Amino acid sequence: MPGPGERLSLVHTLSYAAPGVAIKALTLPLIAYLPPLYASLPGLSLATVGIIFMLARMWDIITDPIAGAIMDRSRPPLGRRKFWIALATPALMATVWPLFSPPQTADAIHLGALLFIFYVAWTLLTIAHAAWPADLTPDNGDRTRLIAWREWAGVLGMVAVLAAPILVLGGGAPLDQQLRVMGGILLLVVPLTVLPSLVLLPRLTIEAQRSKPELSGAWRLIRGSPAMRRLLTADLLSGGGYAANSATSFFVMSQYLSVGDQYSSIMLCFMLAMILGIPAFLKLSLWKGPQLSFGIAMIGAAAASIGFAFAPAGNVLAAMALNALLGFCTGGYQFNLNTEMVRLADNDRQQSGQDRVSLHLALLAMTNKLGYALAVGLVYVLLQSFSGSQGAKDALSPLALIGLGLAIPAALFLGAAWTLRAQGLRSGKQQVPVNTG
Repeated sequence: MPGPGERLSLVHTLSYAAPGVAIKALTLPLIAYLPPLYASLPGLSLATVGIIFMLARMWDIITDPIAGAIMDRSRPPLGRRKFWIALATPALMATVWPLFSPPQTADAIHLGALLFIFYVAWTLLTIAHAAWPADLTPDNGDRTRLIAWREWAGVLGMVAVLAAPILVLGGGAPLDQQLRVMGGILLLVVPLTVLPSLVLLPRLTIEAQRSKPELSGAWRLIRGSPAMRRLLTADLLSGGGYAANSATSFFVMSQYLSVGDQYSSIMLCFMLAMILGIPAFLKLSLWKGPQLSFGIAMIGAAAASIGFAFAPAGNVLAAMALNALLGFCTGGYQFNLNTEMVRLADNDRQQSGQDRVSLHLALLAMTNKLGYALAVGLVYVLLQSFSGSQGAKDALSPLALIGLGLAIPAALFLGAAWTLRAQGLRSGKQQVPVNTG
């Protein structure tokens, strides 16, 4: 680990960022592609699919703080980050193809069981990876750069997984065929991107702590820190906004805007713009702080979401432009929240003598997933209720799509920006003691 004033090497930075390619490449299909696919199968309705994905996320939420606390207490032979990533990766890969290429006879048990296994592995991988920057450098600016590099690598992963069906099948391919190509690409991407971090990043020495983190410490952290509560609330609201938007985007494009045959190309515009958005919001974050960077990003995302309601039907360029704006603003979303949570974890470590970085990041993941779970579950149930439709192939109410897929996300984005308005986030390069491991 570099000492005060020293920069991480480029090799270590890229090695840390690499797993972000796989993590984010998995994220988008889970939200924007898999729910519509399963809702189109004969044995599953919109409401059933929404409830299953919501319950799976709830299970994921329950395991987050438990996994974070266990990681903070563990002393495995490879180190806390490498061990859990190495354990989670094979289990995650085992679920990819069955999830992305379901049989026509797939039912609720098939989907629920796969998501149950997937999210256990997903939790272990994402929390271990998210907590790693606190171990790699004591410099807040470098940590912000590491997280931004991770997010930027993630966008490359999403671009790859979106571009693959277009390159292999051409535009307008059926959703099930697109997902089979995505699943095949993911089976290659996951091991190729995780391996560099396991091989090239140093195995860090674990320093003794004054006391071990308690498994019941999550509630005490939340209760004792107003800054933590505001940050988690902003994470919950923004996560819910992106989930509602993503879960309905296929229906908005195909049924409201009548450009569904270009859905993957439109989503690709989102990802390419996000590549530009991350360095732009990173500069703003380092210059003026995460508060302003996050707030502008959320206001821009809200404007783009509302803009879809006024876009002319059949106009692919308008849909691409609005999705590009949404993607650009998404570049200032998660890395700002992660940067602030790492800072709070450092403050806690200095005050308590406990290394609870994993637990802090697990709480941030928990509220994000809670927002996603509630949004996907409720949106699909309400879409079916308002539209009188059982499956995704039926016509959905345009007003329901506008309200649930565009207006509500915009309100949640603005609420997240408002929540952090007085957070007082700091961008300075404060040097703090760091326990490695």
